[in-house]
Amino acid sequence: MARVKAFRGIYYQDQAGPASKLVAPPYDVVSQEEADRYRSQSAYNVVQITVSRRGDPGFYQEAGRNFESWLRDGILGRADRPGIYFYQTEFDYTLGGGIRKAKRSGFFALLGLADYSAGEVLRHERTLKGPKIDQFNLLIATRANLSPIFCLYSDPGLRLIQELAGAAQGKPVFDFEFSGFRHRMFGIYEPGLVEKVGATLSAEKVYIADGHHRYETALDYYHRLCFAKDLLAASSGYVMSFLCPVQDPGLVIFPYHRLVNRLPPERLPGLPDKLREYFQVEQISREFGPGKSDPVFQKLEAGGKERAMVMVDWERKAFLLRLKKECAPEAEKLLDVELLEHLVLKRILKISKEELTEKRYVAYETSEQKLVDRMEAENFQLVFLMKPIPVERMVERADRGEVMPEKSTYFYPKLPSGMVFRKMDPSPELS
Repeated sequence: MARVKAFRGIYYQDQAGPASKLVAPPYDVVSQEEADRYRSQSAYNVVQITVSRRGDPGFYQEAGRNFESWLRDGILGRADRPGIYFYQTEFDYTLGGGIRKAKRSGFFALLGLADYSAGEVLRHERTLKGPKIDQFNLLIATRANLSPIFCLYSDPGLRLIQELAGAAQGKPVFDFEFSGFRHRMFGIYEPGLVEKVGATLSAEKVYIADGHHRYETALDYYHRLCFAKDLLAASSGYVMSFLCPVQDPGLVIFPYHRLVNRLPPERLPGLPDKLREYFQVEQISREFGPGKSDPVFQKLEAGGKERAMVMVDWERKAFLLRLKKECAPEAEKLLDVELLEHLVLKRILKISKEELTEKRYVAYETSEQKLVDRMEAENFQLVFLMKPIPVERMVERADRGEVMPEKSTYFYPKLPSGMVFRKMDPSPELS
């Protein structure tokens, strides 16, 4: 099962400036414009070494030089002994038409790399070639893990995470606010507890929640160093990861809502009648828009485990679509996003697999408020509101070696980059 080790974490020192000016969202959710804004906040902001600049082939080598100079000049400091790092974030979020509060807990450690077929680390989505090339170039230049993989493991009763929380005493490595959320991290170095973490996880499988591209890039890099008999081969066989219990009450998953636009008009006539072949169709709102969207999201959530989704049409009328009982047996193993894709997008609206992959007619949004704003600004033809996929369904899929469709789960909030780094090292500590 999973192999988990302590490591000598690297993190910003006081002279670098306030942590809130140094961290940033991960590379895959930051636009070039947003990255420029973070760069302007500080010469040491993490995007200086994590987000490549369009059309700049020299970025990767520059990132490597910056990382080394920050270490040398005391902008970054490395812990004097291996440990694991307990981390909590407190945040507000909107889901189901209401504002909620949550606290997510977990810890940073090194995770042993293995092919998915080994059953140690399991995936739930496919990856694309482009992002892996970017991350591979960065890994070669820095020989460091600059952003963690977000992983899940089973901790019934939350016994391990509660023990770590109890050990997280004294001055934290950091305690700051970013994007309105509070972030705290504590170093835990007690050998017995560190060993217990490794022993506990050795009996568990680990599931990648977010960071599939970085994981597969790290695995490819490890195989190449092994073949070359590089001194860093053993160290590269582990990747810095954040591990969160599946059972953690603060583990929040947003759905990806689907927004349809630029679809040829001839594909839309008769849509309600076509939908009634598979769904019970009930109008639940005459006008979906600013100030009138929350009751629709609440109605969808109130259905509990019922197989349902909401369609908002071009007149901004909202319809609750409940899967017919006679269709349920055939759809039992399908996720709601698969029902939408197979029955509605492909079968009724005639959107091909290639068109979905190219995002020719379908866009995606996770934020309920941003979805409403985009509908006003971009004038979509149709919008499909989805329920979150329970984490248990993701685990079931991963255990069967199956993947979900693109844009199925959005673990919220994303882990900021820049809280902790790990540099590969040929020493027995691997960091």
